[in-house]
Amino acid sequence: MVLSDEEIKKMVVEELYWDDRIDASKIMVKVDKGKAVLTGSVPSYMARDNAERAVSRVRGVTEVDNNLTVLYAGFPNDEETRFSIQNLITANPGLRKEDIRVAVGGGIVTLEGSVTSYWKKTQARRVACGADGVLDVINKLTVVPTEKVSDRAIAEDVIAAIERNVYADIKNINVEVRNGVVILTGSVPSLASFDTAQDAAEFTRGVLNVINDLVIRKGPVKSEAVC
Repeated sequence: MVLSDEEIKKMVVEELYWDDRIDASKIMVKVDKGKAVLTGSVPSYMARDNAERAVSRVRGVTEVDNNLTVLYAGFPNDEETRFSIQNLITANPGLRKEDIRVAVGGGIVTLEGSVTSYWKKTQARRVACGADGVLDVINKLTVVPTEKVSDRAIAEDVIAAIERNVYADIKNINVEVRNGVVILTGSVPSLASFDTAQDAAEFTRGVLNVINDLVIRKGPVKSEAVC
């Protein structure tokens, strides 16, 4: 059954209001040929990301254009934001021993330094996204593993992790590894399967970066959300 744009829009609005993490009162939605466009404002950067992910999982949505503006109540200054992020990193068991430096200018957070695993790079960004005053995060962290893992071993581990998971079907997923960079291509039936394959690559030992070019079979859900 092919859904009309109005039917998709109705479900998008319902999803946004259903998700208790999102204040949807100031979010406006437009749908054109399956592409959902979000405008308006939300009270935090994390809420902006949550809204995008909520819309991307709605049946019939093929693309998300997130134009939401973050409007903080009692906007903190950059130094307060930097101090908050640094404390959140220090309190995180997986990150506290890593070489992570935080700079903030005009609400734009820059993460520099190095971490020993790729998942720690993405985790650092997620931690930064949760702080007040953040408008965007530029992640310049480099991944420096404590030991060298061959591309073949990485590929085997990623494939095995996907095969073990109930949400993904390895038959339609291609895994390639080049110099520690995992490249995922092929198709999956849902956003849950997409995220499962992403996690399988992200959490594997020795991975330096992940390029996820998987297509969700209902249509490519294009999203820049990373928190």
